[in-house]
Amino acid sequence: MKNIRSSIIKEQVIKKIRLFFYRRNFHEVIVPLLNEVLPLEPNLYPFSTVWKTPSGNKTMYLAMSPERGIKRLLAEGIGNCFSISKSFRNIERSGSLHNPEFLMLEWYREKASYKDIMFDIEKLFNYLCPEKQLLYNGERIIFKNKFPIFSLKELFKKYMNVELEKIIINEDFLFKLADKKGYQIEKATWGQIYDQLFVNEIESNLPKGPLFLIDFPAKISPLCQPQKNNPTFAERFELYIAGIEIGNGNTENTDVKSLQILFENQQKITGLPIDKEFLYSLNKMRNNSYAGVGIGIDRLAMILNNETSIT
Repeated sequence: MKNIRSSIIKEQVIKKIRLFFYRRNFHEVIVPLLNEVLPLEPNLYPFSTVWKTPSGNKTMYLAMSPERGIKRLLAEGIGNCFSISKSFRNIERSGSLHNPEFLMLEWYREKASYKDIMFDIEKLFNYLCPEKQLLYNGERIIFKNKFPIFSLKELFKKYMNVELEKIIINEDFLFKLADKKGYQIEKATWGQIYDQLFVNEIESNLPKGPLFLIDFPAKISPLCQPQKNNPTFAERFELYIAGIEIGNGNTENTDVKSLQILFENQQKITGLPIDKEFLYSLNKMRNNSYAGVGIGIDRLAMILNNETSIT
């Protein structure tokens, strides 16, 4: 019965999502699942398969999100659009909140920033949950019209008594801080140590109600536009409900030169080809402002169904 109930909840969520965006004149787009290349992002690894043709075999990659397909259409001028698509990620943790195959909602606005997408999310979630509350894992979750916004700069100061900007700029300081607190630093990268601190010192202290986290370090947010007043931080947010990350959004970075360097560095690590079409699409988008978000439908349905696992 659990699988049937979860399936029905997911069906209802998807129906409501489609209605929400149709009423706002968004295009729904169907994106390819098989791709010859994919954007190379740190800590994301694709599944590969082989396309056998009469003229020879070709390696293909399963989409890690709808992003690549959507941005090709944004570059051609489709305007505001959304996609609900299967996504696949390799070398991922397994557990109640992780599965190598999952369903993702992604949408983008033109002439927009990450703040516009946060506003969309508030409207969407109040539409999905008109009762403005739900019971999850024994706790009552209240949906306010405006979700509270928490700055990582303030949270690091509150829970660790450190300036986040100092952690970002001074790598030695971060390593010493993590070592003093007993975290594993041997052979770890800056990003891996930051993740350990974030998960254990910050994420575990977040309130349960729906909220936005902002002020993410730009160095771990390469596809996000840096903040104009302080480029150390990115125009990025994450959506949390019941202490669980549900979505990740941002203003799009269309600086192709910086992303070319990122992809070249990732290519050295992974050996995967560089997605020149993706860079071409971003280059065509550079004279406009775009913002978007990806939301995990499996996790969302799990919370709405008062379950503790997406499987």
